[in-house]
Amino acid sequence: MSELREPTPRSGPEHGALPEGEERAPPGTRTAALVRWSLVGLMALAAVGAWVHHATTGGLVDVARTRFRCPMHPTVVMEQKGECPICGMDLVAVRDGEAERKHEAHERPEQEAREHGDPAHAGAGAAPGPQAATPIPLAHGTMPKAEYTCPMHPAFVVDDPKARCPECGMKLVPRNADAAPEHAAIPAQGVPGLGPVELTAERIQLIGMKTAVAMREPLGASIRTVGFVTASEKGLVSVNTRFSGWIESLGAGDIGQLVEKGDVLATVYSPDAIGAQQQFLAAARWAEGKPAGPGPPVGAPSDLGRQRLELLGFAPQDIDAIARAGTPSQTVNVRAPVRGYIAKKAALRGIYVQPGTELFQIADLSTVWVIADVYESEIGRVRVGLRAVLDLPAYPGERFSGRVTFIYPALAAGSRTLQARVEFRNPGMKLRPGMYGDVTLDLGESNAIVIPADALVDTGEVQYVFVSKGAGRFEPRRVRAGWSGGGRVAVLDGLAEGERVVTSANFLLDSESRLRAAIEGFGAGSAGR
Repeated sequence: MSELREPTPRSGPEHGALPEGEERAPPGTRTAALVRWSLVGLMALAAVGAWVHHATTGGLVDVARTRFRCPMHPTVVMEQKGECPICGMDLVAVRDGEAERKHEAHERPEQEAREHGDPAHAGAGAAPGPQAATPIPLAHGTMPKAEYTCPMHPAFVVDDPKARCPECGMKLVPRNADAAPEHAAIPAQGVPGLGPVELTAERIQLIGMKTAVAMREPLGASIRTVGFVTASEKGLVSVNTRFSGWIESLGAGDIGQLVEKGDVLATVYSPDAIGAQQQFLAAARWAEGKPAGPGPPVGAPSDLGRQRLELLGFAPQDIDAIARAGTPSQTVNVRAPVRGYIAKKAALRGIYVQPGTELFQIADLSTVWVIADVYESEIGRVRVGLRAVLDLPAYPGERFSGRVTFIYPALAAGSRTLQARVEFRNPGMKLRPGMYGDVTLDLGESNAIVIPADALVDTGEVQYVFVSKGAGRFEPRRVRAGWSGGGRVAVLDGLAEGERVVTSANFLLDSESRLRAAIEGFGAGSAGR
């Protein structure tokens, strides 16, 4: 047998000879190892740089973006400068992450001073500058000097009451009880919850504030109310009969119809009226046949008979017709005694009527009444004879003039108003009963201190204005208002002639005044504690 031999290693240009037990590495392995170790080195360098930066800055990262925050409402943060939508204060600039560090650096020295009992360093955390807090030495037996502090930053203490807090720009308040602030947080002129306000010129221009001077001038006072048109009771006429009988027919007498004086409204058959007519005719015939001589004058019985018919309600033309005919009429005409409109009608054909039974009611509307409601607070200003003007929606731009002729003695239970009766002439029948309109009672002119009506703030319990003291300072002043009219109001007490009052932006000024009063009152109270 032949011997087995190991295979001969391959050799050639592609495969070189390798030692026994080793294999050649795949192509590209060396390049991949070089890239891997390069990445590891770069990561190591980055880690070393981060550690060095952390050790250098002490672990604090300061973001450079600036925001604006309200000193009174820290939750209000905006990206740009402006005013707080809640209190109207100017926003202050803060940097993200910086406000917390400032607060800690501001409070830490004062807290350490309180813990160690060192009053000399109580204000060490105040912001540096010309108004920084400094200890105020006291001589033995002297009174403590007035000190002022910021309500939001108590560590800031100075002796200048006009200074502002460098942190938030707020007005300072007294720190100790012995301080006598220039403007204490007490009601000015009896206005509760309000205090003086100081505004910059830019702020005044921004809110569009306007002022006016209180001047003494005549003021035409008036009372505006509502009223309704009704028929004048003086022009109402009741049509009835003075004898009994039955209605035979009806004439011109429908409700709302205009009738002239003397128009026949109805005819009535009455036995009593027929007997009176017979006596009248008999007296007339006797007077015509009696010879002349001593005795009563000729025609006297006839005149007595005519007078009796007139008293029964016969019209003169009906009596003349009976005399000419010589026979009594079977019916009696019921005629309209005046010209007017039928307001009521109770007459029907065939009904029996008695003396005094009202058949018709006629209203003369040439003069009408307007019943105006006067509120209880205005009763003392209304009197008989005042001129009144009526405005109706039916006639825009047209005004009707009248006079107050009567004031009712009692108030209406439902509306708690006093009714005044105003009389108007109505020749063109434009004023119709049932119409409603606005009534203006002219009280006449009065000489008083007058301001624009927009300057008066009326809460229902108190009336006040804001008086301009110059240099951006405004003071609330309690006043007592009088008559008003034409956009002006008279001030009876609390304001002098020539003083300047605020006429616009009163709501913003009132809010600022209440906010300042609340802040100063809180600061003064907390300092005492």
